[in-house]
Amino acid sequence: MPVRGQLGSRRLAIAVFAANLVGCALVGATWVVLNRAPEPAPPVEPGLSLGDTPATLSSPPPGIPTPTTAAEAPATLVRVSGPEGLETVIPAGWPTKTLPEPGSVQASDPADSRRILKFGGAPPSDGSDIVTYHERYERQIARRAGYTRHRLRSTTLRGAEAVDWEFAWDAPEGRRHVRAFYWRSNGIEYYVYAHGPEPSWPETAEVVQRMLDDATP
Repeated sequence: MPVRGQLGSRRLAIAVFAANLVGCALVGATWVVLNRAPEPAPPVEPGLSLGDTPATLSSPPPGIPTPTTAAEAPATLVRVSGPEGLETVIPAGWPTKTLPEPGSVQASDPADSRRILKFGGAPPSDGSDIVTYHERYERQIARRAGYTRHRLRSTTLRGAEAVDWEFAWDAPEGRRHVRAFYWRSNGIEYYVYAHGPEPSWPETAEVVQRMLDDATP
């Protein structure tokens, strides 16, 4: 009986020892799995978060000026007649209308209502010389938000006294660029004028310069 008891105790001790070995092995394996170095994350596109896909831009973001090329300028200009015998050119397809102010016609870009051309002629409203009159008028316009004068100068056009005025201001629809050219001939003050958004101004500036170059008288 004592021998059998000793054998049973040894078998029990061996079983306990084996169980401890298995348990330690499992704990060690678990520690290795949990504490191994994490795999590096995949590279992320600059400015993108994980899960985003790069966007395909079909046009520049709002507010970024687009380069103007000769191809973007109006391909066809048509000759038009205005008040007091004025003739000039405007882009083909731009509808015109007569304005309430004396001797004025407006043409609008059908693709962008913010781009406006005006032209016409009428007797001066007072006896001031052309420079004094427009310098006085500028003092009123200069009260507009963000007004910046680019130029307001006395000049001539084919021998006639003239004023060339260019400025920009913060209009309700955004920054607006303006150029107006006035000249007097035979008792009439003629003018050509253009305004449009600042980003597309180079194209508009080309149009108003053509209006001026081709204007008569």
